[in-house]
Amino acid sequence: MRWMLMEPEYAATTGRTYITIVNLTPHPFVLTSTHQYQMSDWDWDTVPPGKSRQNVAEHTGKVGANPIDTNGEAYYRIGDTGKTFVVRATTHIPDTYPRRVVFDLSGMGKGQREYKVPEQEVPVTLVITGSDEYGFVTSLSHGPGNWMNSIKDVIQDRPLRHVVMPGTHDSGMSKISGAILTGATSGNTQTQGLNMYNQLRTGARWFDLRVQTVHQVAPSCCDNYEFWTTHINDETADAPIGRSGEKFDDVVDNINQFTAENPGEVIILQFRYLIGIRNVPSMGPEYWKTKQKDEFFDKLRRINNRCGNIPTSGANGLGDRGVGSFMSSNGNKGCVLIFLDTRHLEQNIAAADRVARADGIYHKNDLPWSDGWPNKEDTKDVAESNINRWQAERTNVLVSQWLSTPNFMTSTFVYSLQSIAVLPTNPTLYWRGVPEMSPTAFPNVIMVDYVGQILMNERAWDELGAELYTLAVGLNLYMLSENCDISPKRSVLLPKRSGSGSGSARIAAAPQANPLVSSWNGIIFANGTTVNNPPPALRLGQPAILRGGTVFSNGTVLTKDIPNPEYKGASARV
Repeated sequence: MRWMLMEPEYAATTGRTYITIVNLTPHPFVLTSTHQYQMSDWDWDTVPPGKSRQNVAEHTGKVGANPIDTNGEAYYRIGDTGKTFVVRATTHIPDTYPRRVVFDLSGMGKGQREYKVPEQEVPVTLVITGSDEYGFVTSLSHGPGNWMNSIKDVIQDRPLRHVVMPGTHDSGMSKISGAILTGATSGNTQTQGLNMYNQLRTGARWFDLRVQTVHQVAPSCCDNYEFWTTHINDETADAPIGRSGEKFDDVVDNINQFTAENPGEVIILQFRYLIGIRNVPSMGPEYWKTKQKDEFFDKLRRINNRCGNIPTSGANGLGDRGVGSFMSSNGNKGCVLIFLDTRHLEQNIAAADRVARADGIYHKNDLPWSDGWPNKEDTKDVAESNINRWQAERTNVLVSQWLSTPNFMTSTFVYSLQSIAVLPTNPTLYWRGVPEMSPTAFPNVIMVDYVGQILMNERAWDELGAELYTLAVGLNLYMLSENCDISPKRSVLLPKRSGSGSGSARIAAAPQANPLVSSWNGIIFANGTTVNNPPPALRLGQPAILRGGTVFSNGTVLTKDIPNPEYKGASARV
């Protein structure tokens, strides 16, 4: 999507809708047939295993056409499993979001969901992973919070550099608070829409946290202070521009709430700044003395399930230890790993005192990781920079920052950070990034702004998307399991064999019991309404009548209206 399409004057420029399908299963998604009415472009095809495809449904702009009748359906078969799914492009007029996409997975027992198309040329995405043997996991809704623990048998022997996880950029900036008073705004400073607890629920496991003490200029500076997360342009500047986000105590409480509810996860907290700022920034930074450092460390010690005294090198070190050992730590409650960038602390605190490994507090250099920050404004440049980085040979954990870095003028006066993330940038990951991933070329951390958000300013839990959650599960389950150096055991997604020989026949089996594999087969409407036990014939967005002029994939064109042969008796719109 070109950024100019976010401008109101271009709102009617194009009727193109993109539908991205991501296949992280060992089965091909075979396109069996399509039909469409009043689409000026209708481009669909089969999606091979381990790939994605961006399909096109362009609503006609012809004068005299009734957009309410515009519909199209694409039918898919999942290999030879006997399971199917349907994608429908339709409309909901009048509405703020007049174009809709329905993913109907009832043919595989996984329910249906209606999506509002966020903006012209902004893709709607479906991610499917798992297999017929293992059971399927889809992006229609989030699964259990402890997704890592749910695939522990698959990833437990892998080091962190062989595991993929979502991450969030400037994780504490889920709101703008008033602790710092500058000219910065939500549009150019806020980077997330969810607090830490809900970021964790969306699957994020690596967090970019920037913490400062905010000192009150009056009545006394500078022993009157509190700890806040912040996002500013330069923490050492005389008068930096930026704002405060979540209070750091609230971040700690959010993490502890999540880990209490979801045992067995590995969570990485990466801390930066660690320096003071006046509430009306001026006169440069307040470097932490021992008092502030000790208070900050005390707050870190409030984080539950830390992992202390882990060697920083060797086979059992932070970089090479299997993640299963972290997941089993603290009585199987999991592990929160804390890494500090202490560059500013060293001016007042001895280097030997900068970390407290016994308490599970480490220096950033204790884990060999690479920061894949493109520092690019344009979404296309961001994508290409990330792809080039993860395809390069490497041995460290790679934090791939799939996010744009607009200049100050752009994010202040033209496009907000939210619109840049939600509209052009985050959706690009699935149709541009995924096809470039392979069992030997992949990011470890996929860091984004506004994680989980599909629509502008819509952040209720039932409005979020599980695309990144499902992508991370799928990359670990399917793609990395195809690399025998990473996963020497037979993939859990492949069918079991009846014997031990190479010519042994496959045997059918019921899907394995796994909390990731849901038996839910309901319906989620675009307004968030959920029906858990819908009538079997209810199909979201399915036209009862195929209009004269409907075009089928075999070239047939209807000359008159006919009943839809796939119509079972009921369709619905909300």
